[in-house]
Amino acid sequence: MPLSIWILFALVATVVLIVPGRSKRLVLAYALAHGKRSVFATATGTALGGVMAVAAALALSWALISLSPTAFTVFQWIGLFWLMLFAFGLTRAPVGIEPVADNDNLPEEKPLRVIVHCFQRESRDPRSSLIAAALLPQFLMPSAPFLPQALTLGGMFLALAALTCLPYAIFAESARKVMRKHVVRRTVNRSGGTVLIAAKAVTAGYRKIAA
Repeated sequence: MPLSIWILFALVATVVLIVPGRSKRLVLAYALAHGKRSVFATATGTALGGVMAVAAALALSWALISLSPTAFTVFQWIGLFWLMLFAFGLTRAPVGIEPVADNDNLPEEKPLRVIVHCFQRESRDPRSSLIAAALLPQFLMPSAPFLPQALTLGGMFLALAALTCLPYAIFAESARKVMRKHVVRRTVNRSGGTVLIAAKAVTAGYRKIAA
């Protein structure tokens, strides 16, 4: 995989994963309730919860590439269309209505149980599964060996899923204050969609030049 694609994927995945969602609000809630000591458990549980979504997205991509490169291209464009709808939904979503974090009803305190709780929440979150299924195929190149690409992109996606939890856990109080600001949350939502569309354009252009 070219280094430029690798770097672009890391940038886009970071932007998408750091946008506050259910898993990030859960990480923030644990940090507010139990402090920084919860960071390892919440980040680990969130990353492990994404394993199944990543594996399913990559397995489907491999099956489509094996079936027909054209079918895979159609799948890529369907994924991009969903990402654009997702980005549009973020820009139109009411800002500031939902709670930033609910740390009054956390069932677990022991690290292992916190990991399991975060794993369950992340693995059952349809948004996380759809993001993985739509984003990962955008950076797969059918002409290149599939397994190295899958391991690189899948591993990076899961690592970034864990790393993007760190700001919410380490700087919990500051993160909550920032997330409460309507203008900040609206800007983050809109920037996610912009980066997604720009990344697809850059990736498509690079592949055309390389071909």
